[in-house]
Amino acid sequence: MVTAMVTVAKNKPPRSNPLTTHVIPPTTIPPGSIVDAYLRDSGGLKQDRSITRQLEALTEYCKQHNFILRTPYQDAAKSGTTTAGRDNFLRMVADYEIPANRPKALLIWNYARFARDVDDSQLYKAIIRKWGVVIHSLTDDVPEGRFGRLIEMLIEISNEDKAKQTAIDASDGLRSIVQQGAMPGTPPAGFKREPILTTNYRTGEKRTNHRWVPDPDWIPRIKQAFAMKAAGASLIQIHNQTHIYTAINSYRTFFQNELYIGILHFGKHTIDGYCPPIIDPETWINVQKILALHAARQHVSSPTSIHPRRKNSATYLLSGISYCAKCKSPLWGMSSGQRDGSYYRRYACTRAKRNRNCDLQPIPAEALEKNVIEKLTAFFEDPYNLQSLLEEDRKYIEDSASKSKALAKDIQKQITALRRSIANITEAIAQRGHSKAMLAKLSDLETQEVTLQSQLNSAKTNIPTSDPPFTEEEIIFFSKRLVSRLQSKDPAIVRNVLLGTIHQVIVDRTPNNIIGIIQIHSPHESLPPPNTPEGIFGGGAREAGGGGIITASISPTPVGALF
Repeated sequence: MVTAMVTVAKNKPPRSNPLTTHVIPPTTIPPGSIVDAYLRDSGGLKQDRSITRQLEALTEYCKQHNFILRTPYQDAAKSGTTTAGRDNFLRMVADYEIPANRPKALLIWNYARFARDVDDSQLYKAIIRKWGVVIHSLTDDVPEGRFGRLIEMLIEISNEDKAKQTAIDASDGLRSIVQQGAMPGTPPAGFKREPILTTNYRTGEKRTNHRWVPDPDWIPRIKQAFAMKAAGASLIQIHNQTHIYTAINSYRTFFQNELYIGILHFGKHTIDGYCPPIIDPETWINVQKILALHAARQHVSSPTSIHPRRKNSATYLLSGISYCAKCKSPLWGMSSGQRDGSYYRRYACTRAKRNRNCDLQPIPAEALEKNVIEKLTAFFEDPYNLQSLLEEDRKYIEDSASKSKALAKDIQKQITALRRSIANITEAIAQRGHSKAMLAKLSDLETQEVTLQSQLNSAKTNIPTSDPPFTEEEIIFFSKRLVSRLQSKDPAIVRNVLLGTIHQVIVDRTPNNIIGIIQIHSPHESLPPPNTPEGIFGGGAREAGGGGIITASISPTPVGALF
């Protein structure tokens, strides 16, 4: 069922230029912009588009829209379900930390190429966009409507589900060959690959794979390294004697790999007696005791270890999207230690803290976050609300298209009149000869024509088209997925949903209550003041036709217990 719904969503016709099959660029990327590209493929013969084909399409796209392609960051044969191993992706993010290195936009083939994990995608896109870089997909149709970010998140959920299903299918196949003794990939130090025949559990086809077996040439060095570690030798001493790896850092997981005692771990599965052990049980146990003692000392003394207060203060779900109703300044998370060892978390106005010219009292973080999540959950539990948001966005796009067409028609009329004037002056010059004034006038009219023609091309290129609406089954599916992620026990998952759906939360406080408003991503529409009937917390989820505003009511604990 999930796969079918994803297929329906992906088969929608893209909002494209008639001259190309790719989604037209947003107005935030004007012609002449400097852009970068991120290209990734997973390797293998069955992938839909290799890096080479992606680069060809992106290069042609830049030519069509007069973009200057600067740096194509590439990660070949890398999975999109994690950022680990994607060196050029991480290098790109590091480059953008320096303002001078940031382009106007980052072009990608689709959001699945950027990341298949929803949380990774939301996190890195939020970081890059915060730096002022526009992210544009050539094939995922995310319009410039009020709820574009929400539509983008639905696409990412589909990508993640597809990646999970692919991983399940691949895991089933790998699990089958592992159970037959084979192991994919490169074996750890001290082992070599030995060919064996395995049977495809679906087709019955025989295939040559490889199992990992101890390498006799390496066994003495492996035993020596473990014996030295059990005796208390340092990694440098072990490295100088054995040279198992080329770098000291490579020994980090070496002494914890249970394959050296014959135990293989593959995902959630453990195979005892997979191969003959290289290390005896007594040496193994002594080494593990030393590693545990070292880890405990390192945790206490390491300057990189996270203090409990820092851990606590880092979990502010609404940071970056919550604002003071009195002065519109951002709210920031602050915490203070309590006598019982816990930490009290609250949101405070940055201006009240920095300039002392705002009197908003701190807002209890737990109460604010809980109520925002509850209201957002209640909002998405009713599929009609999500449907209303998307329908309003579709109407907005249709209205924008109508205005763009009218603008293009008006510019065309101006060009037609201008060309008549140019023709008249040209004819006059041909009949009576030219003068300095006539040549200057002709040059001015030709310059105006070039400018108007550029405006016309831009207007025609950016005429959006509305997509077919999501089916009822799709709306219900996406509503349930959003609700399930909001109810996750993982704060990172909840925060990414909040960042992906909420435009801003404006909060105020009275002596007896906390008031404010929550707005679903709607950058084209301003919020009503919190002290108006529309802005007071206390209602339930409103219809999305009013700009995606929902409300909540928060009754704080007694003031004496807050500070």
